[in-house]
Amino acid sequence: MAESLPAVASRFYTDCKKCDAERYHIVLAHTSATAAKVECEICHSKKTFKLAADKKAPKKVSGAAATKKAQASEARKNAHAKEFHELVENAAGDAQSYNMKLKFLINQKIQHPKFGVGVIKTTHPDKVEVIFADEVRMLVHNRS
Repeated sequence: MAESLPAVASRFYTDCKKCDAERYHIVLAHTSATAAKVECEICHSKKTFKLAADKKAPKKVSGAAATKKAQASEARKNAHAKEFHELVENAAGDAQSYNMKLKFLINQKIQHPKFGVGVIKTTHPDKVEVIFADEVRMLVHNRS
């Protein structure tokens, strides 16, 4: 159901930024099909009230741009796939669950809740570079 603006000179309940509370406002004028000038009945501040925008589907890319984007994505995924599989095979033991409070070592296998299994490639005092199946990511570690 499409939402419409309240009629001019009518009262409606909405959030007042100046009062920092929900208050009755009076519609002074419609400025467009989806916006109106309103005034708070308590503090008399004037603002523009806009209807909630309908969420539109993201624009699809087609043709040469889509092909180029797909090729770049595939190249990124394949760039380190061989290295990832070698590191996973050579990493000893089971994968440890990722927790930013833990300290990780090079070639340690981790299990991240979102990215899956990964292997620590390099370490820094507060960050680790982890190679996952899809890409290399920097994660925080050793935070206490």
